Amino acid sequence: MTDSELRPIDRLAADWRAASRSGPSRQALAALADAEDVVASLGVSDLGDLVDTLRSPPDAAGRDRAAQVVQAMIRSQAVHPLVPRAILQAVLPGLVSVARRLSWGSGGDWNGGGAFFVDLVTTTWEVIVDWAGDDRHYAVLDLLSAVRCRLRRQMLAHRAGRDRLVLGLDVEALPATPWHTGSTALDELARTIDDLAGNGLDPMDAAVLYGHGVLGMSITELSRMSGLSRRHLGGCRDRALTKIMA
Repeated sequence: MTDSELRPIDRLAADWRAASRSGPSRQALAALADAEDVVASLGVSDLGDLVDTLRSPPDAAGRDRAAQVVQAMIRSQAVHPLVPRAILQAVLPGLVSVARRLSWGSGGDWNGGGAFFVDLVTTTWEVIVDWAGDDRHYAVLDLLSAVRCRLRRQMLAHRAGRDRLVLGLDVEALPATPWHTGSTALDELARTIDDLAGNGLDPMDAAVLYGHGVLGMSITELSRMSGLSRRHLGGCRDRALTKIMA
């Protein structure tokens, strides 16, 4: 089987086997250990050993240590270009779980599960690099959650027939969410927002609730996109929720 015939996940594994035991891998590990005591305490010799250790913790204490190491790797990834690649490899099992939860992109704009997984990995890489220097206590969970939300937004945007959904959209102009026996809680929320917009629910409040509750965007993401404060957007969301629950 040629390299081009490998599934994306197998190709990642093959590439990692070649890179993880190399001289640069040992140099990257040494630089990371110099910057982070929690990495130095593991006593591993290269990034391959480091990732193997992270992916097979023996007990709850080991899982806590692994989470601390990933936090340190994200924080100090700038010490060597191979560190972000090691982070990606370490969270690969979690990415497979994310892909399963999203039904491998079923219903989205991808030509099969392989294409979806490539986009998932690319998105993960972008988030990892973007978070360089950040100190995230729940680094693994934050990373997987951020990636899942971004891919889910793509799926929802595709289903709505829109190339992009932005804060300030005309909620009433959105296609009505089909109401059927198998509808999800997100479908119900989207339908409720559509029904209430223009009938007592402020369009801005509706847009914030749609972005946060349906598309899975964080208030921080909405703030960055809109230029409005998180406090203001949180108020918009809370008013919309109060109206819906009334």
